[in-house]
Amino acid sequence: MRALLASFVFVALGAATGHAQNANDRARTLFTEGTSAYQAGDFGTAAEKFEEAYRLTRSPELAFNVGRAYERMSEYDKAIRFFRIYLRRGDVSDEVKTDIQARIEALQQAKRRQRDQVFTLPPSDDALVQEARTFFQRGVAMFRRRQYEAAMQAFTAAHRFAPLPEIFFNMAVTAEKMGNVRDAMDYYREYLRLRPRAADRGHVEREIERLRASR
Repeated sequence: MRALLASFVFVALGAATGHAQNANDRARTLFTEGTSAYQAGDFGTAAEKFEEAYRLTRSPELAFNVGRAYERMSEYDKAIRFFRIYLRRGDVSDEVKTDIQARIEALQQAKRRQRDQVFTLPPSDDALVQEARTFFQRGVAMFRRRQYEAAMQAFTAAHRFAPLPEIFFNMAVTAEKMGNVRDAMDYYREYLRLRPRAADRGHVEREIERLRASR
């Protein structure tokens, strides 16, 4: 599994001008500050620091780090942009390329789901037996009709057959629509527990904080 952040190796500048050396030193400082902010969970500051360092150096590794910070905030378009820069300009192994492409696909799916509000396709998991799939699809249909109690009943039935993260997410959204804030928070937390690397983790964490503040 790839490290959370890529290392940034500064190349020797040789006979670089004073301006270039100053830019290199500034980028080094920004990289250090960005790493500290990321590790502290301040992803907005991390993205700002990494992006400024990237503009100074055009380092592919820094583009990856910018992408990770935006990914962690669920800033889908910005994360995708910098991951693609990394793929295009970095020295990327086949394994890393596969990982980044999977991240991009997950970000694109999360962006589409923000429009749909819930997972609309059954999870592609062997554990999702036919009964669970049927209830899942019924839940989505009821949610789209704004019949939230019926949707919750269907998602709950699907959960009994297959307690998968996608189902917990849909239960969280539905519970909020029904005014059950505590349940919504619990379902969101379970979703994140089961899928810690979710592309929409930042979005879900903000939803939990918003629900907590509304109580």
